[in-house]
Amino acid sequence: MAAILGGVRIVLILAALLAGAWLVTQTRGARAEDQLTKIAFEERRGDSAALLSADRLLNPDRRPDLFEGVILGKAGDFKGAVAAFQRVTTAEPENIEAWGLLASAAKRTDPRLAAQARATARRLSPPVR
Repeated sequence: MAAILGGVRIVLILAALLAGAWLVTQTRGARAEDQLTKIAFEERRGDSAALLSADRLLNPDRRPDLFEGVILGKAGDFKGAVAAFQRVTTAEPENIEAWGLLASAAKRTDPRLAAQARATARRLSPPVR
């Protein structure tokens, strides 16, 4: 009986350590996303590459790619921005925000792609009454 309780304790300790590590990682990602928001939309400076890496760690969400695209577009790298937004539209074809951002970035590099992205964004947008 004591051996079983010892084994259960070990399993519980390991589960608690894993949960703690996951929580720390998610907290770090949330802080990185907050800083990326400031860099992308509030004219702040920062190490966006490190923040993007922290935000992507164990994060299935595609928001880091959207942040990357916005930051690259603000820096004038519209081809890089288009590539970032295309990663999102490929992974999440129903993401209207990504299609709109892709249309905006692509109008400077590929007007045909921009028109297709705008059409997709319009198709995905809910009807206005």
